[in-house]
Amino acid sequence: MNTRKATTIFLISIQALIIGFTNIASKQAAIEIDPFVISFFRYAIGVLTLGTILLVRRSKLHFDWSDFKALFFLMFFGVFCNQILFAQALRYTIPSHPPLIYALTPIVIILIDIIRKAEASSRQIIIAALLSFIGVGIVLGKNILIFNASILLGDGLIFLAMICWSIYTAFSKPFVHKYGALELIFILICGAALLYAPWGIYRLVQADLHVVTWKGWISIVYLGIFTSGLGYLTYFAILKRIKPSQTGLIISTHPPVTIVLSVAFGFEALQWNVIAGSLLIIFALWIAQKKLLQKLRLPEQ
Repeated sequence: MNTRKATTIFLISIQALIIGFTNIASKQAAIEIDPFVISFFRYAIGVLTLGTILLVRRSKLHFDWSDFKALFFLMFFGVFCNQILFAQALRYTIPSHPPLIYALTPIVIILIDIIRKAEASSRQIIIAALLSFIGVGIVLGKNILIFNASILLGDGLIFLAMICWSIYTAFSKPFVHKYGALELIFILICGAALLYAPWGIYRLVQADLHVVTWKGWISIVYLGIFTSGLGYLTYFAILKRIKPSQTGLIISTHPPVTIVLSVAFGFEALQWNVIAGSLLIIFALWIAQKKLLQKLRLPEQ
């Protein structure tokens, strides 16, 4: 294994841990704090974290105004809508569900690429898409049968967040190469923070922060530094090395890591439908990307 592939695998492992703990931290924070306030803190801490890294690295930040519409599009879907929907969803659903729903991301990206004729449709993709949605159905089916309205609402919000993230991933790669991973996410998160600030400050003033425990504050800090800051940076660093349609390399590691952490932290018990659905989704990702993985060539730059 060459150094470039080893680095990519290492980054994917780090990303899996960041996302696993993100689902745990988000659930803990959502129990104690208004989700709109959580989003406000995430933006603020994320801007400070990435800004500090830029200063330490003495990176030069540049912005091409001809990219404004495209970058606003990426910011609105990938950072603004995605984070707000995710924060709201964890108030209702359980930690293991988001990574399973987000596991549909590679399938949605491939479908987007087919629509814009960047990827050829095939029987392989159709089968993988069907298996992925069946896998999610197995996980969510129990809540549908007993009509757990709260969890279904949370899962619906996560599904919308996943669509936003898929759109973001499908169209962001050219700008990662143009601006750099760190510089691009700093521009996008600053834009999202400015757009959200009026509503976020209004909800912050109304919130009673005296009732927040140390667990809630640690969760907020984690979401700001690691999820909104280093998590995006790591994701872009991986995306720079692979195709957007190969994000199954990243996504398939998230469900098992999150399930283990969620059970360990006592947020849920291990259930057969979660295990079965996870395995089916991972198998679907393998089918969808089997040929892509065989052709994977990491740049030697």
